[in-house]
Amino acid sequence: MSVKAKILIIEKHLSASSLFLNFKMVLQAPSPQGKAVLCMLRTDPHDHAVYRIRLDELRNLVEALNIEVITEIIQTRIKPTAKYCIGKGKVKELLRCVKEEQIDVVVFYNILRSSQKLNLIRTLNCDVLDRYELTLEIFEKMASDSISKLQIEAARLNKLAPYFKLEAKIRFHNEHAFLRSTGEYAFHNQIRELTKRQARIHSQIEELMKKKRRHIQKQRERENPTVCIAGFYNAGKTTLFNALTGDSKPVNSEPFTTLSNKYQRRYVDSTLSLIFIDTIGFVLDLDPRLIQSFRLNLEDVRNADLVLLLLEVTDDLLTLTMKLSEGLKLLKNIGVPKKRVLVVFNKIDVDPSVGSEVVKKLAILRTVEWVTISAKERINLNGLLERIQEKLYLLTAYQKREHSIRLKRINSEGAFRK
Repeated sequence: MSVKAKILIIEKHLSASSLFLNFKMVLQAPSPQGKAVLCMLRTDPHDHAVYRIRLDELRNLVEALNIEVITEIIQTRIKPTAKYCIGKGKVKELLRCVKEEQIDVVVFYNILRSSQKLNLIRTLNCDVLDRYELTLEIFEKMASDSISKLQIEAARLNKLAPYFKLEAKIRFHNEHAFLRSTGEYAFHNQIRELTKRQARIHSQIEELMKKKRRHIQKQRERENPTVCIAGFYNAGKTTLFNALTGDSKPVNSEPFTTLSNKYQRRYVDSTLSLIFIDTIGFVLDLDPRLIQSFRLNLEDVRNADLVLLLLEVTDDLLTLTMKLSEGLKLLKNIGVPKKRVLVVFNKIDVDPSVGSEVVKKLAILRTVEWVTISAKERINLNGLLERIQEKLYLLTAYQKREHSIRLKRINSEGAFRK
């Protein structure tokens, strides 16, 4: 879909009450194949390796949408520019590339402000996405249930609402409310429609959150420990879920194949049964707004008795260090303390010796517990189950001790007041 066709769609829906529901970006076309340029503003001039890992991940996400990456444009600046994020010289270079290679979409690793996105679209005359919007496109491609689609819509509106407002404001800037005029009336109607839609989605998600919390509370009353499998996309979470539970959930090499949580019981012995939960995958530099929009999925992670943070041992040392640090930080922000996390290094079957050496070099592992497995070949799954039982026992004893100390403190404070 050309940018002109896209503008016609926007203009058509600007006058309709369902503007923000029907707005579609170029990647939602029936055949999302096309050409893309990756763009990144590197703010750390001393960064000679980390930026490359981030760009490689961006390339993987773009290619997951069947879009061919033609080239990359990288600029090093201490601060982004207010108008384009990158400098004017780089914008000119980008424009030449767009014209010569007939580029369909420019994808930024940096998160763009509404004004930057609008300025880039007008200057380049092609579609512009940032990392946040690209992730949502993949989510939408993989979504198969109504709850996932609702959360995706909430995330998209949270990100694009300021852009829609700015676009409408510029469009109706020179018009005023009067007979046969679209001006202020049209602008306010669009903003009102957007606000109402956001409020309706928020209300629906809040209702679902209440149901989710009631379900979690009932689960706790049954005293069945919950073990949540979390980690970065393509780490093998669903494969591990199937191996531990005997289930046969579909496994796919594409990113974010699991958007709705999956649940399954596993009887460890005659006295203990565990509820395993397969959750949505993480991505490097995950935007906090995405976390907030998908809090329905992450509520299971936050309330789990134990979280398995799954990582690929086949990653190089720097990538593994980044993912481990980012994963622990993300879990902490969700509300999962480090004592409730067990790090699991998957895919040791690829090269056991190299995997072991990489794991030993991770300095951060001195502060967390970990285990190595192969979910695909079912290597050391019994060892993993044993570690899970040990952790749950220690956590239960810790919680009982904390509860006892809290009761003693309350009793002592009550006696002091008397």
